[in-house]
Amino acid sequence: MIQKVLLPKLGQTVERAVIETWRKAEGDAVAKGDILCEITTDKATLEVESYVKGTLLRIIGQAGQELPVNAVIAVVGDPGDEIPDEVLQEAAAPAAGGADPSAPSGPAPQAAPAAAGRQQTGQAVADAPAAEPQAELPPTHPSGRLFASPRARRLAATEHVPLVVLAGSGPEGRIVEADVRAYLDELDALKVTPLARKLACERGVDVVALAADGGKVTKENVLAAPPVRRAAGRGLRQERIGLSPMRRIIADRMGRSKREIPCYYLHMDVDFTDLMASRQRLNARVGKKISINDYIILTCGRALAEFPDCNSSWDGGGIIRRGEVNVSLAIALDEGLIVPVVRNVDRKGLLQVAADTRDLIDRARSKRLLPDEYEGGCMTVTNLGMFGIKHFIPIVNPGESCILGLGIIEERPVVRQGGIHIRQMMTMTLACDHRLIDGAVGARFLERIRDVLEHPAQLEA
Repeated sequence: MIQKVLLPKLGQTVERAVIETWRKAEGDAVAKGDILCEITTDKATLEVESYVKGTLLRIIGQAGQELPVNAVIAVVGDPGDEIPDEVLQEAAAPAAGGADPSAPSGPAPQAAPAAAGRQQTGQAVADAPAAEPQAELPPTHPSGRLFASPRARRLAATEHVPLVVLAGSGPEGRIVEADVRAYLDELDALKVTPLARKLACERGVDVVALAADGGKVTKENVLAAPPVRRAAGRGLRQERIGLSPMRRIIADRMGRSKREIPCYYLHMDVDFTDLMASRQRLNARVGKKISINDYIILTCGRALAEFPDCNSSWDGGGIIRRGEVNVSLAIALDEGLIVPVVRNVDRKGLLQVAADTRDLIDRARSKRLLPDEYEGGCMTVTNLGMFGIKHFIPIVNPGESCILGLGIIEERPVVRQGGIHIRQMMTMTLACDHRLIDGAVGARFLERIRDVLEHPAQLEA
């Protein structure tokens, strides 16, 4: 019996999605619960399960195509079944309208990954000599995309392995989990500092090659080494990069924020000395890692409940006072930025907030967030302190009232009661939508956040 496979509706606001890769090929047997393909919305890659049983007779939606939800993407039936013309005609209309003009035609490549870059490389228009020679790997794909399986990407992210240095052993050069584990086996025999591994992953440096002489690899070695780039001819290349769904939505929302939201910015230094000591004791007691972000998310949630002007949103001609307290957390991914939401923060304790945050971060990095999980935030917390940033001015996410930017926690001399003391300090920056939050209200709101963080015992109660 002929059965249509539809692009699923994912979340209240998702109207279109891009088919990233097919897990099944035409002619493959399909059982209920099998993963047919992976699709990308504006900020998440999700697996599409089969709700029918049979044989995959025809793939309608090709990899790289953007299609509306409920469009026919495949047909399942019994071997030898003829697909009715009306089914093909129904599938042809949205498929033709949603095709990505830069996507290759023909059958869907079976080796495309769930999280592969999402940026399609345009034609190079000019070459210039490279500033210094760079190591090259064999070409991966004509489109310039780095193909890696989701499991390979998750393991590489966890273990700080730069995928660009690996030669894939999978179909069409795809990097698979075994390639990452083989590289880790080589790393285990080397002397590489943890910071060097992290920097090497961020910069695309092959630490195994750096340690070829048997010496220890440090941060200085990585910073001095040229990054590996995939071979595409020598020299720098001017290229036009097509927008991924995630990058398109980031550009749209951030541009709209700067055009429409009248912001002001408040800076305040916060003493984290007591909180850092309290956090160390709590982590030892519960056997779990409670992050600084967890403390701040909980603090912001409780402060939002006390300041209804801050827990609001702009609705064109009016202001909406929210009925729940949701705090978003900005998470940086290779493809861009995603902001999942910790819900009902004011009703939770620190350990529950920490558990919720860990779950959201893990699923954001493995591209398993549902669209509804990054909607409905009241304010955002964004942290660049791990990069040594002292303070910065964040951009308010449209639909929210404010965003709190966190800098590095560092030892600073502080004058108290006539004496100089060394304290662990952070500079926070609160960006507020002036349509919703007057300056005095924003100042009291940030002051409340500071006071709670400087007396952390109430957060752990």
